[in-house]
Amino acid sequence: MKKKFKSFLAVILAVVMLFSFPLSASAFARKDVTGTYRKSVAKMLRGVDYYLGVGCLENYSFKFDDYAKTTMVAIPDSKLNGCSLTYIKKKIQPKMKLYFNTSKVTFKKMSKYRYSKNPAYLVYNKNNKIIYNTGDWGMASPKGSVRKIVRTGTRTYEVTYNIYLYNSWDKVNCGLMGTYKIYLKKANNKNGFIITNMKQTVSKKI
Repeated sequence: MKKKFKSFLAVILAVVMLFSFPLSASAFARKDVTGTYRKSVAKMLRGVDYYLGVGCLENYSFKFDDYAKTTMVAIPDSKLNGCSLTYIKKKIQPKMKLYFNTSKVTFKKMSKYRYSKNPAYLVYNKNNKIIYNTGDWGMASPKGSVRKIVRTGTRTYEVTYNIYLYNSWDKVNCGLMGTYKIYLKKANNKNGFIITNMKQTVSKKI
């Protein structure tokens, strides 16, 4: 009888744990921490504004993959245009590690630029030389703004990030280009985070 009673208590305890812990974990996870991390996250993401802006243009569709990660890091520095793949790898691998926790560098191989909806192919590998098929934004260029940061787990975060066309001369936003959900994970680096995923939720196709 005593053994049956103990078994009964064990079952009850297991049921209580099954229903209580997921609820408490969920309640802990979803928390607005915008005020805490807005400044540091905005500083971190400034380096990818250029690429996120291109992803909102009329002829492009954003896709987060290895090509996107590589071009996202490389595209702001057009002085690398025409440099060897070996040289550029050495230049951007530290940033790849910083932003995405990977040293993998992947450019699309092409003998000449062929239009693609994937903006990652704007920087491509031609016979082991990296070619930039990009233009100049002029006075108005993409600039991001952190709208919201939600903690989704003990070390994971979801950022709602707006990209605007920003006029640096007049210092005004000329309009919304698009919105992204950017998923971060806490890391021991100077940014404090790494990017684990990105999804475009709004594109004005300007």
